[in-house]
Amino acid sequence: MTLTTVVFDLGETLVDETPLWQGWADYLGVPAFTLFGVLGGLVARGQDHQDFLQAFRPGADWATTRDAKEEQLPWGAGEALLYPDVLACLGQLRRDGWRIVVGGNQPAAFQRAVELLDLPVDVVTSSAELGIAKPAPGFYAAIAARAAAEPEECVHVGDRVDNDVVGASAAGMTAIHVVRGPWGHLFADDPAIGHQVRSLDALPALLASLRSSS
Repeated sequence: MTLTTVVFDLGETLVDETPLWQGWADYLGVPAFTLFGVLGGLVARGQDHQDFLQAFRPGADWATTRDAKEEQLPWGAGEALLYPDVLACLGQLRRDGWRIVVGGNQPAAFQRAVELLDLPVDVVTSSAELGIAKPAPGFYAAIAARAAAEPEECVHVGDRVDNDVVGASAAGMTAIHVVRGPWGHLFADDPAIGHQVRSLDALPALLASLRSSS
C-alpha cells in the first residue's frame, strides 16, 4: 500500500516541553532541575513519567492535581515551543504531497495551544479528543481515520520507542524514531527501531525513500 500520510507525535518530537515542565516545577514549588532529574530517573527506569508527582506529593491523585494545576497555571501557546527544524520540515512535506497529522498523548488544552500555532498540517488532534491514548492499538486506528487513511498508509514519527515505534508498528504503520528528548536519547539504540533520524531536517529525504519503495 502506498504511503500517503505522516503522523507526528507532539511532545519532544515537534514541541520542546521544557516550558511545560517548568510550569509543573513552579506549581509544585520545587527547583526545575530537581523535577527534571526525577523525570529522567523515571524514564530511565521505564516507569510512568506521571509518577513524578508522587516524589513531591505522595498519595496525590494525578487527575485531580493536573486539573488543579491547569486552573492555576493553564496551558498556553507559550508552552507549545516548536523545535527549530519543525517548520522547514513540515513545509517540505507539504510540497512533497504528504498528508500531515499531528497528535499525541496530550490533554485537550495542549491540543488547543498547538492549534493556535497554525502549523502547515491537515489535522491536529490528541488522545483527549480521540478518547484513547498510545500505545493502545485503537489510538493508531483512530488517528489514521482522522486523516481518512488506513494505518498501512501512515508513517508514524516520534521520540518514544514504546509509543511511537513498537505501538505504531504493531498497528501496521511504518515507524520512524526521532532522537530527541529524554526518551529519544535514552533508548536511541533500542533494537525495535528500524528507521531513525536525529533531526527533522533529515526526515523529508527518508520519507521520499520509503514512499518510493512502498
